[in-house]
Amino acid sequence: MELRNLKDFYEKQEYYNYEETQGREQRQFNKRVEELNFFTNIAVFSIFLAIITYILVSVLISWIAVPVAVVVSLGLYVSVKKGISKAIKFLMK
Repeated sequence: MELRNLKDFYEKQEYYNYEETQGREQRQFNKRVEELNFFTNIAVFSIFLAIITYILVSVLISWIAVPVAVVVSLGLYVSVKKGISKAIKFLMK
């Protein structure tokens, strides 16, 4: 980019408000935290599913154990998530 005169410089210059730049960084941080939270939820559910499936397959036949494992692991995941949420709220008081 070559500037011919001072008027050309002012036309190509961009101005940023300080508050807008700070808010943008905070929004990006919040977006990254939400992405990390999403993948952590998937990982925790997958771990519960693998452990419960392994336990139920050793006890039951597989075509019964797998659907039961999905239901049980989903219930366990939701209850653990709610329990952790309540524990954090209790500790913050």
